Amino acid sequence: MAAATFTAKLEDVVRDAMTSGLAPCEHQHAWLGDAVACVQRHGGIVIRDAIPQSVISAVLEDFRTRHDVHMAPGQKKLFRTFQSDPLRAQVPVAVDGPVANPEFFAPPSVLALARKLMGDDLIIGEMGVVISHAGAGAQEIHRDSNFLFGGLDLEIGLPPFAMTMLVPLLDVTPEMGPTEFWPGTHRHRDETSDEPPLSLAINAGSVILIDSRVLHRGGANISGPVRPTAYFSFHRPWYLEHFGYENKPQVRITPAMLQRLPEAYRSMFSWALHLNRTDTFHEFVYRWTGRIRQRLLALRGA
Repeated sequence: MAAATFTAKLEDVVRDAMTSGLAPCEHQHAWLGDAVACVQRHGGIVIRDAIPQSVISAVLEDFRTRHDVHMAPGQKKLFRTFQSDPLRAQVPVAVDGPVANPEFFAPPSVLALARKLMGDDLIIGEMGVVISHAGAGAQEIHRDSNFLFGGLDLEIGLPPFAMTMLVPLLDVTPEMGPTEFWPGTHRHRDETSDEPPLSLAINAGSVILIDSRVLHRGGANISGPVRPTAYFSFHRPWYLEHFGYENKPQVRITPAMLQRLPEAYRSMFSWALHLNRTDTFHEFVYRWTGRIRQRLLALRGA
């Protein structure tokens, strides 16, 4: 198949969040209809002011405290499970503290849209934060999830089975390496496109929601400052991503964390409890042999 030739402008994919002051049924119906059409056509949407600034500030402060080694400017030795660039860290985070606020991990506009596209019983299948330091190059162009059957003609037009929400914790300027995505590539098998990507320099509190089959990447952080971006992947309950999770769970949660969540959101995380168990000898051996195997592979490739 020839490379994708789909074009779009930034204004085509940007929408304001749903306004809580309007009549819910009428407003949500109109907003969701437009947002669904945007995602179906372009493969993604930017939702402005989806998360209150106070919520973003609380999470940012928590990251600076809990992950200070990864947030420190000039840090070279970073957690690089998925990232090949030593100036880009991908760090697992727990469903705890400010991160466990539903306004952060499931803002109303995003959750309503994700459920409209994938059903009410969706789960959060992956979560973490990617931290880009000054000097980090652009990521490799990638999809968060591959086509289920390798891109058969029959599945190209299917609705999403996974969607990724990207949440910048700082206002992102073009120099800080905004997320870039190629509109329409959720319906193309190709791993490249002849068209330039949309560069999504957005303010903290705004979010990006993309079909996980869309080609995208984090841009090059030319001048800094350190740019943390949280991510949450909404999945249909039957879909789980396994690539790269040999030695750490997709979601870090304990029974105590789950019980602190509002009951309406527990089903989104309860599926992951078994991934976090460390109380059996088998699980202990599995995790540590996995870590040793990864270290040996890294030394062999050095």
